[in-house]
Amino acid sequence: MNFRLLTFLLCYSCGVPLLAQQPDTPPVANPAIKTSDAASNTSDAAIKRIGDDIRYLASDELEGRGPQTKGLELAAKHMEEAFIEAGLVGGGDDGTYRKPFEIPVDTTVSKKDTKLVFKTQDGVIELKAGEDFQALAAGGNGKVNAEVVFVGYGINAPKLNYSDYEGIDVEGKIVVMIRREPQQDDEESVFDGKRTSQHSFIRTKLDAVKKAKAAAIVMVNDPHSTHEKKDELSRPAGFGSRGAGIPFFHMTKQRLNDLLAEHPVKVGDRELKTVKEISDQIDSELQPLSQTLDITADVGCKFEEVNAGVSNVIGILEAEGPLAEETIVVGAHYDHLGMGPFGSRRPNERAVHNGADDNATGTAAVMELARRLSATKLKRRIIFIGFTAEERGILGSNHYLVNPAIPLDKTVAMINFDMIGMYGKQGITLGGANTAKEFPELLARASEGADFNVKQSQSVGGSDHAGFYNKDIPIMFFHTGLTDLYHTPDDDFETIDVEGAATTIDLAERVIREIDELPERPTFTKVAPRRRRGMVYLGVTLDFENAGQGVGIQDVAPNSPASKAGVQPGDVIVKIGDNDVANAQDLPGILRQRKPGDEVDVVVKRADKDITLKVKLSGPPRNR
Repeated sequence: MNFRLLTFLLCYSCGVPLLAQQPDTPPVANPAIKTSDAASNTSDAAIKRIGDDIRYLASDELEGRGPQTKGLELAAKHMEEAFIEAGLVGGGDDGTYRKPFEIPVDTTVSKKDTKLVFKTQDGVIELKAGEDFQALAAGGNGKVNAEVVFVGYGINAPKLNYSDYEGIDVEGKIVVMIRREPQQDDEESVFDGKRTSQHSFIRTKLDAVKKAKAAAIVMVNDPHSTHEKKDELSRPAGFGSRGAGIPFFHMTKQRLNDLLAEHPVKVGDRELKTVKEISDQIDSELQPLSQTLDITADVGCKFEEVNAGVSNVIGILEAEGPLAEETIVVGAHYDHLGMGPFGSRRPNERAVHNGADDNATGTAAVMELARRLSATKLKRRIIFIGFTAEERGILGSNHYLVNPAIPLDKTVAMINFDMIGMYGKQGITLGGANTAKEFPELLARASEGADFNVKQSQSVGGSDHAGFYNKDIPIMFFHTGLTDLYHTPDDDFETIDVEGAATTIDLAERVIREIDELPERPTFTKVAPRRRRGMVYLGVTLDFENAGQGVGIQDVAPNSPASKAGVQPGDVIVKIGDNDVANAQDLPGILRQRKPGDEVDVVVKRADKDITLKVKLSGPPRNR
């Protein structure tokens, strides 16, 4: 299950809430394989088939089924062979079982297109990318050759009687600035004392630069936050990857000091030749020192997506009769996280993430249903799909929706499986049973004569079925809940309730056969959004690639509770109130304990220091 979708209550991405679906306290997985009453009618042969499929898909040989692993291809081949054995016809390109496409897996800086060259009266100084400077994706692609202007901290705060842009023309020029803000160690500072104000935020600085119509930005770390640590450059996406349309570079203080030695910032008769001297002067007087430096620069940067080839695996079971053109889609994603760290809840642990529950179990369900349903005549066509790249943001199912094997207007229902390996512990959580007028009675008929443990969810949920629902196609989503093994290297076959998975498949088979028998296509019903009383708004975008304990912050929404408290991009939340925050999955349960208006201490790690910020939580913004 995709982690970004899973965390869709808690924080907001640019004002959009992320709503957690997991239980408040995820139960500990029970490694024992249990027999359920409902599963007792499932044949031993079927249980063995299902178990063998899960065991193979979750084996170390398949390397966690991540993009760019041979294991992902082996998993696709395994599904393909099962479809062929079941007599399905290919629903991919040219009659094959594969529908290939590419997905982005990384962002890199194009070395040949990235440069930072200063031109002075004494010659040309060409800096080394990755050593002297780093191009930042938060800016974007571009080339500029222009005059260089120093603009202090790059702040425009007229309400505080401070603006680094007042009285100086930077239009079309390259601005050099210091990171963060003046007087950081002064409790009386107009910039919210020792707390970090919004004027420190990268997005605030970018907005000010663009308003001033500058052509490019060069930023150095501030002396205050780096005086006891190495002057480190950000990674390319360290301040986010949403380009602002202006080239943006992070340069070391030493290289700026080298320039200032020959082209100092002047204050009266004094010459300031280091970043620290400039910072100290601004701190003491709180007066901007913006000025031209008698330097030009030739800069350029280009960011490139690194793509990987992946494939949906599609098999079609044709039907006979007047309803044969109507289609039921049965799907599950077969990809997982590989070796991490992307999406892992233990990003520092370089280990294979086998994804037995997530989602070898769902993949096994699709293959088993292909075997069972192909053995009988059906009234409606069934398309069985192994979706890829779900863990990257339901990319496989979204690709199918744009490139369907059969036109979507002929698709009457979609059945999805994601994590069905914990039945004995938690039963089935069934989403979407209210997305068609006929589904409640249909589900009751499907459950007759068996003691299925089913809890109906009032929400649709987020996985590969979500896009179908958004196309007004009725869905059912089979899921057996989260455990503490979710998105860790411990999600292994030995933890799976195989007979419980077979039970879930039994119910799904009954449901599909009931849909197949309907005299007319199911009537789509839009699910009314649930009112979430007391939902709190924090106002951050999470950095899911943060490699460490806590939750990294990629971006902070303007005027949000987080922004007002001084949370900034690059911070790592490690504690909220009395609760330690180990990873993003911890956040929903912690924030559910709070209500709008509560003030809570949030501890963030910043520049190797723990900083406590007081955040006043609010309700969701009304204009989202």
